[in-house]
Amino acid sequence: MFTAIQFVQIAVMIILLLILLVLFCAIDLVVDLKKKDQDISGKIMVKWLFLSYSKVFYPNEPNNSDSKKGQAASEKEKVEKSSSATVKDMDEVSEEKIINEAKSPKMKKELKAKDILRIFNNIKKPLFRLFKGTISNIRLRCGKCDLLFGLPDPADTGMLCGFLYGVFGFLHQYWRNFSYFLEPRFHEKAFDLQLMADVRIRIYRFIPVFLRFALNWGVLRTGWLLVRTYR
Repeated sequence: MFTAIQFVQIAVMIILLLILLVLFCAIDLVVDLKKKDQDISGKIMVKWLFLSYSKVFYPNEPNNSDSKKGQAASEKEKVEKSSSATVKDMDEVSEEKIINEAKSPKMKKELKAKDILRIFNNIKKPLFRLFKGTISNIRLRCGKCDLLFGLPDPADTGMLCGFLYGVFGFLHQYWRNFSYFLEPRFHEKAFDLQLMADVRIRIYRFIPVFLRFALNWGVLRTGWLLVRTYR
């Protein structure tokens, strides 16, 4: 027969074993998604040891569009009826709220411009190191991204194009197996995506990166500033 102390020791050993498995065993993430107009298809699969979870996305079926429109119209009518019935109650509640706020005014605390600038200066370098450390510790076996995008304003599309080329170029420095193709559309609004990736993650590799970020003096000062402002 086991004693209570032995049961506790066995439970502690099992918990430690589970923690070690979570930290050191690889987590595989497989993504295969495609977005064309309003249709999204593909799947996302996560594997860990002998466990796996997958989510499959199916494109919208045109045969069911009419029934969906009818259901949406009936739901809209129900919402309008219920909203019209509760307008009076909402007005009464809003009047009471205004009266209560007038009786007990509170000073709303906000960050000043110099505080926002100080926060940016304190966390920009640690945040960039966190991003680089996270990217470098993710093992990408293979990856591909084809993106077609466009905004209503051609100028905004141009700025977004420059930003995306910078981000994808930075990622390609760490992930040599990652290829990408960007196609901007300056004359129309568009967003089509084809993404394929096979990623392996081990959680223990991220612990030093996050600890270095959390214990950074600038991050600690920023946290104390936010707590002091909004407490």
